Amino acid sequence: LWGNGTIRILTGFLTLYVAFVAKSTEHDAIKQAAMLGLVGAAAGIGNFAGNATGARLKLGRPSIVVLRCTIAVTAVTVIAAFAHSMLMAAIVALVASCTSALAKVSLDASIQDDLPAESIASGFGRSETVLQLSWVLGGAMGVLLPTKLWIGFTVVSVVLALGLAQTIATHLGRSLLPGIGGNRPVHAKQEVPEVNSRIAR
Repeated sequence: LWGNGTIRILTGFLTLYVAFVAKSTEHDAIKQAAMLGLVGAAAGIGNFAGNATGARLKLGRPSIVVLRCTIAVTAVTVIAAFAHSMLMAAIVALVASCTSALAKVSLDASIQDDLPAESIASGFGRSETVLQLSWVLGGAMGVLLPTKLWIGFTVVSVVLALGLAQTIATHLGRSLLPGIGGNRPVHAKQEVPEVNSRIAR
């Protein structure tokens, strides 16, 4: 979930930030639309590729897939901070949308495999809430940050690096935030309240 949330921050950021960057340029409306179309097309292709790959991928260890996806988006975003071009932004959108789809498939597989049947619906609900909030956080960054590409991508790179660090720490059974993440059982057990347990007896 940490890895997916980190990736969603980037997708939310790109969705709004690229539009503001294109609008701030001195190009005419057609060129601005072309810039948005380039990034949008890259995101669409990446999403299709990610879903197609996820549907055919055997997810023996979905946590490894999520970790690798988080590393990939962080790395390409750092590169974009130095390249500061719309072409590189399109490449970031391609990688982000592809890894977002792959990571989401892996998260869904983890929820279905690791949670008891009674908790699966709750697990999906909570995970979707976290992912939507992460997207909103990224979108807010896209609105508030300056439209200079190197500034925007540098700031979001720092946020992604922190998310990646927490993802790696959680994967290793630790956490950068005390009480959040860290060592968890491989398979969760259903928690039965004591009152219900006594009634059942």
